[in-house]
Amino acid sequence: MLIEAADLLARMKAGEKFITVDVRDKALWQQRTLPGAYHLNVYDYFIPDSTEFGIQQMANAFQHAWQQLKLSDGVTPVFFEQQVGMRSPRGAWFAQFARIQEVYILNGGLDAWLSAGGELLPGNGYSATVDLDFTDVACRKKGDGLLVATRDEVINAQAKGATLIDARRPSEFYGEFAHDCCPRAGRIPGAVLLFWEDVLQNGAIIDAASLRQLAGLVGLSPQRRLIIYCHRGARAATVYAALKVAGYENLAIYVGSWHEWAEHSELPILTGR
Repeated sequence: MLIEAADLLARMKAGEKFITVDVRDKALWQQRTLPGAYHLNVYDYFIPDSTEFGIQQMANAFQHAWQQLKLSDGVTPVFFEQQVGMRSPRGAWFAQFARIQEVYILNGGLDAWLSAGGELLPGNGYSATVDLDFTDVACRKKGDGLLVATRDEVINAQAKGATLIDARRPSEFYGEFAHDCCPRAGRIPGAVLLFWEDVLQNGAIIDAASLRQLAGLVGLSPQRRLIIYCHRGARAATVYAALKVAGYENLAIYVGSWHEWAEHSELPILTGR
């Protein structure tokens, strides 16, 4: 799922075809980006309702945006930002959710590309947004349901033997801080904390051995289904990508995350240490 900048450059020079996708703000892409890079806003989307219907709407919204880039079938996308944060992993997760088979994150991002000797040019190609307002319910292409968890699946996660992973800051996990949009603070009962920034170092996802050690410290088992959440689904994608690198396979993101859970007063929460 990760590709290093030097490897990407070498493979491009050898004739391999990649589609580079800049997921930073559009103005930054327009200033300078990888040569020929497309632009895709994957960050501002949050699912209105984590039901089967809501997930189909999300799949439709991504497909609509992807089609606006006018890419041919079978492309190999490489998502990047300035350094690996929460946007490039989210772009890669969206692509995998849309059943694009081979997907990469540029480890270290644009900074690593420059360090490896890559050039930059102004972005002037196609740009699109995964748009919350796109609500066409016609079924274009179903997403990979194994990569996303519905609200009902999260409610029943422990009974089904799944592990919930909270990727937010410790202050959010313990209920000491809540975003203004959230009526309640705390965490989903049974969740373990794996802070998303702990899987990164110097703007890149850390090595697989270190990731496996980190996962082991919080008790994650490769045999269990792991459902990751954060505030609105972006930071969860970084932990998802890291666990993929570590060799974990049965992974899903609860895209509604705390933003959705906190709004449902009938759902239980935990606070404190």
